[in-house]
This record gives sequence, structure tokens and C-alpha cells, in this order.
Amino acid sequence: MKKRFASIWFRHLTTDWFAIRRPELRRVPFVFTAPVHGRLLITAANPIAEGQGVGAGMVVADAKAILPSLEVFDDRPGMAEKLLKTIGLWCIRYTPVVAMDYPDGLTLDISGCAHLWGGEREYLRDIVSRLRGKGYDTRMAIADTIGASWATTRFGKVVPIVESGSQLETLLPMPPAALRLEQETVQRLHKLGLKTIGSFVGMPHAVLRRRFGKGLLLRINQALGVEEEFIEPLKPIPPYEERLPCLEPIWSCYL
Repeated sequence: MKKRFASIWFRHLTTDWFAIRRPELRRVPFVFTAPVHGRLLITAANPIAEGQGVGAGMVVADAKAILPSLEVFDDRPGMAEKLLKTIGLWCIRYTPVVAMDYPDGLTLDISGCAHLWGGEREYLRDIVSRLRGKGYDTRMAIADTIGASWATTRFGKVVPIVESGSQLETLLPMPPAALRLEQETVQRLHKLGLKTIGSFVGMPHAVLRRRFGKGLLLRINQALGVEEEFIEPLKPIPPYEERLPCLEPIWSCYL
């Protein structure tokens, strides 16, 4: 069976969850914050705040100067992980193999599943429409590999379904960050003028390994399907059961 994977990306996971529970915040710019080295930094911002120049990593005082009406709430440690696990367990209705892609995504092994919904397009549409209906800003893509589906979900601009065997053509115009590389590696590639995957993916492996280490080659091979990538699926908690064994058989006699 041909392997197919789906990647789901929640662009505003925690703020969407908060707005679902407090609908009055859906039209208000707000952020989550946490203290970092003595400064109060933004850890997540809702779409309205982002649209007005406020984003994660900013100092709260600077953000309030830009946007005085900004609502500020304390971040909740571990909330993103709990949300991903809950949504991931919900997604098991679509495939038995669902894994968390922390901090803002899920990976689904959908091999042999999509035809039950009438094909991959209908399968994707059903999942995305249900999640968006619940209030989550969701993007999703399907490809032969985890890496290609992840890249298409976050950097693809046209088609969310990558035809089997065409992951290389899909990745070529994307930036290096689409390969899930370390930030340091991405910065080094940009400094050398290698701003798309197509600008370096054809280079000799020895050259890439010498300049950027094994990590770059690993991510390229995983995205192209040359090297297999494994995921750790979520396991739902078994339903509670209780058993009471009897030491001796019970026999009733009616006189």
C-alpha cells in the first residue's frame, strides 16, 4: 500500500481555544504573555492582534504602545500540548494513526483511509470544515511523506494535495524553513543566498554535509521519501472495565 500522510496546522491554536470559550474576544485583539528573564513577553497572539503588528516574542509594553486596546492574559503552561492531544484523539475517527506535531500541528498516517470519504479531496475537506466549524484556524495538506505534507501545509500557496511522487517539484520553490531545519541552519543558507530549496537540493551531498551537517541531508531525504520517518501515535485510554470472578460456580435449584 502506498504511504500517504496528512499534516494539520493550527495557526492560532491557543488563542482560538480561548476565543471559543469567551466569544466576546473574537473581535478584540488579545495576547497570552509569560515572564522571560525579567521581561513580560508575548507567547501567542490572536489574528486581530497579528494583523495590527503584534506577535509572539514582542515585549508587552512595546505591543501596548502600538495597540493600546490590546487585551493581555497570562499564558497557561502545557495548554498547547493538552489541546493537541485532545484534538488528535478526536481525529482518530479519520485514521488510527495520529501523532502530535508540537507545538501547533498534528501528523496523520492516512494510508488506506481516504477512499472511505470518497477520495483525498473530500477527506481533507471534511476534516478542515469540522475543525474550522469548531472555531480553529486550520490548514491541512496531504503528500507521500511527512516532510512534504508539513511543508505544503505551512508554505504551499496553491494545491493542498501533492500528487504521489511529485514532492520534489512541490518543494523546489519553498524556503529552506519548509524542511523543518534548525533556525541556525536556515540563517546560514540565507546568508549564502540559498533562499529556496531548489537552490541547493541538487548540490552534492558531500558539500551539503560539510557545510551544514547531517541534519540538512536527513530532512531532505525524509521530505523526498528516500529515508523513512516514523511517528509516535496517540493511544486512546482503554474504557474502564471491572471483573468480579467467582471462586465457585453458582447453581440455583427450585424445589
